[in-house]
Amino acid sequence: METEWVLRFRYKFKPHDICKALRNLFGLPNIYLNNPILIAQVIEWHENGLDFADAFHLANSQNCSQFYTFDEKFVKRAKMLTQCDVKNPCD
Repeated sequence: METEWVLRFRYKFKPHDICKALRNLFGLPNIYLNNPILIAQVIEWHENGLDFADAFHLANSQNCSQFYTFDEKFVKRAKMLTQCDVKNPCD
């Protein structure tokens, strides 16, 4: 998440460029990911319009039955992406 933030704020990368850079970085032979399938899902969701941090947290919650957020926009977008029940705790 920190790398995405630096690319976005410091270097003014757009989501597509961030995803391309991360794919290139993660494709290097000396880079090892704990969960490459999860990271691939995060990158795909981010490339398709989901905020990177939201995509990261949602991908990490796939074994959960519920995910709570106050971000109504995220609730609507996430419902189309996952089986996890994403909802506002105030509802």
